[in-house]
Amino acid sequence: CPVNQQYTQRAVAILTRYQTTLRAPEEQQLKASIGKVSHIFRSDLFQALLGKRLPPSELSAGFALNSH
Repeated sequence: CPVNQQYTQRAVAILTRYQTTLRAPEEQQLKASIGKVSHIFRSDLFQALLGKRLPPSELSAGFALNSH
């Protein structure tokens, strides 16, 4: 659904902006976690769970975990 994908892209953008503000040593674990969450949101698997159709080449190879 385009709406879900739009919300996901917006969430990733907000998380990425917030991640750039984390500079203190005690914030580095949070910064790394936000990076992992952003990566998951951009993954093909997450997009497929939202209902995005994958190209036939990716379906024949199984679920791809590559981000685009």
